[in-house]
Amino acid sequence: MMWGWEGLKFLKSRTALLHLILKSSYNYRLRMAKHAQVTLGVLGRYYSARHTLGQYRSACVTATYTISLPNDSLLNELDNALEHALQATIQQHSGLRYGISDEKEAGIPLFGQIRTFDRQDILEAIDSQHVNGNDRKAGDMTDEVLSKVLENGHSELWPQNKPAWKAVIVKHTGNCKSSPSSKMDIVFFAHHAIADGLSGLAFHASLMNNLKLKTPVPAQWPLELDELQDPPPTIEERVDCLSCSCTTCTTPGKSDEPVWGGGRISATPTVNYESCVRIVTVPAAPFSVLLKKCKQANVTVTGLLHAIICTSMGCSIKEDVPGFRAVTPFSARRHTRASDAEIVNHISYLTSYVSYEDLQKFKDCQHGSSTEEQHIIDLARRFSKEVATKVKEFPHESMATKLNQVQDILQECQSQGGAKRRYTYELSNLGSVSSICPPEGSDIKLGRLVFTQCGFVAGPALGFNCVSTRGGDFTISITWQRGVVAESVVENVAQELETRLESF
Repeated sequence: MMWGWEGLKFLKSRTALLHLILKSSYNYRLRMAKHAQVTLGVLGRYYSARHTLGQYRSACVTATYTISLPNDSLLNELDNALEHALQATIQQHSGLRYGISDEKEAGIPLFGQIRTFDRQDILEAIDSQHVNGNDRKAGDMTDEVLSKVLENGHSELWPQNKPAWKAVIVKHTGNCKSSPSSKMDIVFFAHHAIADGLSGLAFHASLMNNLKLKTPVPAQWPLELDELQDPPPTIEERVDCLSCSCTTCTTPGKSDEPVWGGGRISATPTVNYESCVRIVTVPAAPFSVLLKKCKQANVTVTGLLHAIICTSMGCSIKEDVPGFRAVTPFSARRHTRASDAEIVNHISYLTSYVSYEDLQKFKDCQHGSSTEEQHIIDLARRFSKEVATKVKEFPHESMATKLNQVQDILQECQSQGGAKRRYTYELSNLGSVSSICPPEGSDIKLGRLVFTQCGFVAGPALGFNCVSTRGGDFTISITWQRGVVAESVVENVAQELETRLESF
């Protein structure tokens, strides 16, 4: 009987163990199925479709730091510390764990969770002297170096089964060996499906928060992350923006007014595509004066920028200009309850039309006159009011709502090839930033931020991307696809922006 009882206990224990193994395996398969391949929502599908067609490649935020470290060995330690900080940042943000899958749904690539991060896939270090060849003088810290790095990065497409983002470190080392000082650009490129502009700021904030200079142990690569994480929340998971059937959401947007839109949309955007960048910097002192004048005139900085861009472009374009249609993206995080510290894509946009008659007012008055300035302020007030009114209407007529009504988003994007553009320019302003804080006592100081996007293939002819550090410089990057807008027009607009914003 003892043998029979012990045998029964043994069988029961084996059965229980087998049941536990099967249950664990089933639960794991459920989790794998849940996390296997995802669309990243309506916006994720849209940007995945545009990416696979070569129409949109990346958004980017660059942080420039000045570094004063006592010797070369500590500069080398900084490299290792940044790698540790990068690994910690990846583990904090689920969006950084996703890349383009080789699986598709209705022809649009899905996204899958990455478990192995190789250093060369997500981190690149560049000496500024080696940008544009080897003939650059040591210590050259001009915007030309950063612009070239940005142009190269924005021209690339994301490979499958790799992280859909990358950090590039550009080092500008000084000549003084006794007390080396240097400038360093940390450039964060990302697929727009996983990150919006504010996400770029969140990346830099996390990186600096995780930076610990005294990290003697070398960072180990590849980084292996086997635990499964939920994908970043989509905009429609947080806000009911897809099911609305009100008149505002179901009426097609009016976009048939005649506009100038540069060259036609390319039918072969994956062939010979080049993204271009021109950076305009307004120093802290004149920008502070500009902020006060905006407050006195009861206009927003975004409204004033719209007005000056319209004025500058109207005077710079030599051909007939029937009107402009401007796009203003805005963050939906206030509605989705996503914090500025999260890496997500929670955006929408609105459009504004500027008629031929409005633009003619600027041509009919003397450049720099009080009459011209009053026209600029009047247009700035109109933009300020219109933007504020339309933002309050969210989620009605939101970007996600409109896209959800398109039956075949891939075909919709594809059909734009060869057509005229419906939009003239986009103005995206990330605002004033104070969340990026290098470690105290580290002799690392944040200098400025630069926000860029790839040159739009099927969107507006030009992109104006703005950001400032709290109490610091204000930067505007002008981005475009080479050949869509004459470079002389871009340069004239850049110089006009620089002059007017510094003397307004």
